[in-house]
Amino acid sequence: MKPSIKPQDCENIQEIRDAIDGIDLEIIEQLVQRHEFVKEIVKYKKGDEEGIIARERKELVLKQRKAWAEKKGLDPELIEEIFRLLIEKNIQIQREIFNSNNK
Repeated sequence: MKPSIKPQDCENIQEIRDAIDGIDLEIIEQLVQRHEFVKEIVKYKKGDEEGIIARERKELVLKQRKAWAEKKGLDPELIEEIFRLLIEKNIQIQREIFNSNNK
């Protein structure tokens, strides 16, 4: 749930924490949705290692997310690190799905 209050309008630490908690829940809900797409894309990828990893796409995503972060005033290196971890985990999940579908 989106915070209904702006950071500068918070009157105490609990209001700030509650708003952050709401934002974190939104992030998790978005990650769940992203995860569903990550699982679904296996149907369209070649089953070899290069097809699963999709190096060109990986580099494009990292570059693009860094640019988005910079444009929004976030630390692009932090965003790259977060997305690199997310992508590596997604690759692992896709390998597992592919391997279980081809037994």
